[in-house]
Amino acid sequence: MKRKLIVSIITIMVIVGAIFALSACNRTASPQGQLANFLIDHQKEHFVYDVSIGDDLIGTYSVTVTLCKSGETINFPIAIENAKKGVLVESVLDVTKDGKHSVYSTGCYFSLVNGSSLMVPSHTYRKQEEDGVQTFFMTGTYEGSTFKYERKIGEETSNGSFKLSGTYFDNNEFQQSLRTVSTFSTGFSMAFTTPLVSQSEAASVSLTASCSKVVKVKTAYTDSFEDYKETGVDCYKVTLSRSTKVAGVTQTLYFAAQNLKTTNNPDGFTMHNVLVEFHEPLTADGNSNQYVAYTLKTAEILA
Repeated sequence: MKRKLIVSIITIMVIVGAIFALSACNRTASPQGQLANFLIDHQKEHFVYDVSIGDDLIGTYSVTVTLCKSGETINFPIAIENAKKGVLVESVLDVTKDGKHSVYSTGCYFSLVNGSSLMVPSHTYRKQEEDGVQTFFMTGTYEGSTFKYERKIGEETSNGSFKLSGTYFDNNEFQQSLRTVSTFSTGFSMAFTTPLVSQSEAASVSLTASCSKVVKVKTAYTDSFEDYKETGVDCYKVTLSRSTKVAGVTQTLYFAAQNLKTTNNPDGFTMHNVLVEFHEPLTADGNSNQYVAYTLKTAEILA
């Protein structure tokens, strides 16, 4: 069954996949070691990506990552009051294709545990709009290894829950979560699960991420710096595949192998394992050889 454009074949959309975010994991160390909080010397990061199919620019994808203090009220679609210290990651994918304007808004709040060494997903949401009309809305909470959700499709509302096992990431923001893996290398490989709640599914999904090499990547972001303009930046090429339904179909993500400068203050703090570019298949079943490309345009530290 085909799904419409920009619905990530692996988890559904999130760019949205690519989509980027921050760190997330379960309450135990991952096979590679704990995922570290990289917002140590600053509190907010903001990324903007161009979204294209072939030579056609169809929109933008933006991600904001914010460190939040303990006791704050987090302004999710549903407010989280007196939250634990943690990280809020929110993204917006805004695209127009074949005359249809689509907006996907996602977010996840991660609580910091064990000091600042491990981030645990606690709340998540996704909203989809087509030509200004909301077509899908989901909120979810993590309670231990149980994921509880409520979703609204059109005017119909339903809820449910299911168990997660092993190392898990939040579906809405797992691309950014991978930024915090402490053992990125050309031999990197890990399996994890993520909750997938869409119009047609509500289940735990198994994914595998692996890195085979380092490659040079050029985008509008790298072209804006003399240091990167000629050759681009070194990136870990990571493939992400789902074990069922779309086996053999992959997303490809390129994470910077070096700390990168910011667009707004190139002489200040740098950012770690930035997601510079990623590609996802145009259809959910992989029957098209076209890919949606997300390429980094700006990367900023805002606070």
